[in-house]
Amino acid sequence: MTPTRGALLAIDLGSTAVKVLITDVESGAPRALIRQKSAHQVVGEGGVAEQDPDAWWRTIVHATNEALAVAGDDTEILGITAVGHGPTLVPVRADGSAAAPAMLWSDQRAASDDAHLAALLQRSGWLLAELPKARWFLRERAEAAGNTAHLLSTWDALAFRLSGEAVASFWDPARGLAPADRALLLGAHGGLDERALPPEVHPGTKIGLLRTEVAEELGLRAGTPVVSGTNDGLAAVVGAGLMHLGRGVDVGGAAGGVGVSARADTAARISAHVGASLWSGPAPAPFGDLRILGGALGGTGLLLDEAITNAIARGARPETLMQEVADLPLGEFSLGSAASETLSGVQRVRAAAERGALAVEALLAPARAAGLPLDEMWLSGPATGATVGLHTTETHVPRGIRQMRADLLGVPVVVPRIAEAAAAGAAAIAGVGAGIYASLREAADLIAVVDQRIDPDPRSADAASAARERFSRE
Repeated sequence: MTPTRGALLAIDLGSTAVKVLITDVESGAPRALIRQKSAHQVVGEGGVAEQDPDAWWRTIVHATNEALAVAGDDTEILGITAVGHGPTLVPVRADGSAAAPAMLWSDQRAASDDAHLAALLQRSGWLLAELPKARWFLRERAEAAGNTAHLLSTWDALAFRLSGEAVASFWDPARGLAPADRALLLGAHGGLDERALPPEVHPGTKIGLLRTEVAEELGLRAGTPVVSGTNDGLAAVVGAGLMHLGRGVDVGGAAGGVGVSARADTAARISAHVGASLWSGPAPAPFGDLRILGGALGGTGLLLDEAITNAIARGARPETLMQEVADLPLGEFSLGSAASETLSGVQRVRAAAERGALAVEALLAPARAAGLPLDEMWLSGPATGATVGLHTTETHVPRGIRQMRADLLGVPVVVPRIAEAAAAGAAAIAGVGAGIYASLREAADLIAVVDQRIDPDPRSADAASAARERFSRE
């Protein structure tokens, strides 16, 4: 009989794709990483942006089955964590299925409720960003609300489906709801009910065990520990090991985003200097006094994915597309729109890829001028050049794609061994909650391993500087 090898299963629910990762508990190495397209987003008038959570689940089941097949029969899953996009509101029934479409982070129907709860949100932190959506849903969708057992974030909704336990997960206990704030939300101003405010736990908490019927769907053992997760951006902070000063992560997802570690006093000074272009939030508690500076980039990853899909539809060969993109000169197409009909399909992909890097640089430039230490940028997902739309893996990405990013950012870029930082972070969180690792720092150092490091090419310095300058004037 073949001895089993302990492993962790991480689910990363992105806006456009699901990633399922299985890591070895002893080495932290990936045993399987599956990327699959997720639910189609429905966008309508009045700020509607919705997805079907049951479609998410079907994709997760399929991707998990495939990941287990790749990992092999000797794999024993010892812990599961899900992370996901947000702030997204997911109404769920008692069995974990969708009671109504999820209101995505980009949904604007609760804008007036945002204003109504502004003071409370300022006191209690970013986690409560789903609550205006909850308030709107309970008021405007009364029939669906009647069939709703809980109103949850994406990661908590997945944890509930896996375990049957409803929780609200967040990093900083100081940002939890004080009793008076909870009473205000529950009772005042046509407020919320308990479905919107489940018990609060820290990510990395073992909240329950995998339900039998769900275990059968996924091909896993019933009773496997289910560990609470977090927002995919914060999971990426863990998966890229941002407890190390001077390290940043470019998540490159559908919304696009970036995070950089700094000491608390430095982060406060930079935030005051830069203003609204960057947010500042607490790093996971085990990281000490570090804070994370970060910002959203307006769909840079989605732009790249769409450009690749369109290029293939126009006749580009998937097996050679990224090499053709890598061979184009630096800065020549980045100022043209990636949707411009004056560019070829390959040129449009290059434009989207360069503009993603330039958006990161433009976002961080004021912070760097104010003293932010940035020695290297870790790449994740589409930022690595390994996009879901191309159906490729990190090992097939031409070095020139990553060289372009290093040149435009002006700092070394790192491609980690696990090229999906949020999924890697979820695996680390699962390991802590399952009692395998003593701390998040230990788990992150084991899992966040450098695969490739690329320095800026001095010969491209002038072209990169010119591209950054022109982009800043747009």
